[in-house]
Amino acid sequence: MKKWLSHTNSTVLSVAVIGIFILLTLFLNSLGGFQLDLTSNKQYTLSDQTLTAIKNVKEDVNILVLTVENVNNTVLNREVSDMVQEYTKRNSKLKMEQYNLTQEPALASKYGITGSSIILEQGDQHKVIDIASLFTAAGDGNDGSYQFTGEEKLTQALMNLSSTEMHKMVFLTGHEELGLDQLTTLRSSLEQSNITTEELQLNQAGHVPEDADVLAIIGPQRDISDTELKAIRTYLSNGGKLLLSLGFHEDMESAWKNIDALAADYGVVDEHAVMVDQQQASTMGPLWVVPEYGTHAITDKLSENKLYPMLSLSIALTSQEQDKYTLSPLIHSSNDSYGEKDIAGLLQNETSNDPQQDVQGPVELGYAADTTDGKPKAVILGSSIFMQDSEITNGGNRDFILNVTNYLSEKQDGLTIRPRIQAGYQVAYLNGEQARVIFFVALVAFPLVFVIIGVFLWWRRRRV
Repeated sequence: MKKWLSHTNSTVLSVAVIGIFILLTLFLNSLGGFQLDLTSNKQYTLSDQTLTAIKNVKEDVNILVLTVENVNNTVLNREVSDMVQEYTKRNSKLKMEQYNLTQEPALASKYGITGSSIILEQGDQHKVIDIASLFTAAGDGNDGSYQFTGEEKLTQALMNLSSTEMHKMVFLTGHEELGLDQLTTLRSSLEQSNITTEELQLNQAGHVPEDADVLAIIGPQRDISDTELKAIRTYLSNGGKLLLSLGFHEDMESAWKNIDALAADYGVVDEHAVMVDQQQASTMGPLWVVPEYGTHAITDKLSENKLYPMLSLSIALTSQEQDKYTLSPLIHSSNDSYGEKDIAGLLQNETSNDPQQDVQGPVELGYAADTTDGKPKAVILGSSIFMQDSEITNGGNRDFILNVTNYLSEKQDGLTIRPRIQAGYQVAYLNGEQARVIFFVALVAFPLVFVIIGVFLWWRRRRV
């Protein structure tokens, strides 16, 4: 009788456990999109800003994840696809398709891409996100850790896809500036942010277009004329905004009269000195600098996330008193730097810090001029090479210049989503013998051990 009751109790307990498991499974399934993020950095927890943006999508959006597969980027590609899947789970209007870019040359041609990208497509509109731009090294990068800004950039692209907020930026030409043909990456990034771009030959047009939000003068090699200066001042006095980014020229002290006058309108003085930073001499060279940030809306978030630009052949700037604008330093070099005034000697690779003549570090390399009521008016930078296609992907170059242009354009739909810091991953590749050992241990040895234990316990209970 006791044995019968024991077997009955075991049967009832087994049925109860199975029943509880089934009920728990049905309950969890009824929760739909319920997830519990147990990752240390909350990798799968989307911000409130993102959840709101996803909820506001009312028309179908097709998200294409086009990746190049190789042994070096398997983990990164998976991180991108996992992130996109988190978006699609929360709104049925979002659909994801994933392709190997090397096997889909037609897609690469259609969207004009050459590397791994995310394409957001809605009707006849589309936005492109370069996947490489989503990852930057964290800290010194030696431990393999990295920052992932995928959520911020995907959410921004999703908002821009249906946004009616449009801006226009015109680039001055005719003075050997960096043209849009040398700034194709920047131009593409601006267009993804709903900022249209066009070039302006001011001596032909006679005036800056009234619908231009920002006039950009990037790395001019020749001075603007008196007539052009007058037209630019007229545009600025009527509410326009200025991005003036200086370039190196050996005769800049005598050749840039009107460019210097334009900068001086906002209290910025061009010192006609090239920044030399001995702190970088052993790594990139003394004419390179990874500057520190000042405190401003343009730089605060970049500083927090340690996204620093990499500049070369930068012109030293200082400020002078004026009462029309609030002047804020944006970037500066290290204490162990100076602005070399002897340009002729510098061109002969001869430079030394002359405290009586040279600008002493830290050297200011950029200013923002805001109106007295806090509105953006102008940004004057001492460097421009960092914007061109060969340099813009280095460090935080792209992030910095996009923050500048978005600020000047007064974009209202900008985002501030903190990048995730991910630990370095190592991918292990097994040879045939290692794979067989793991297979045997996991699928044969461990199950066999549990079977033996179970048989032993059953045998003991039968003897009781």
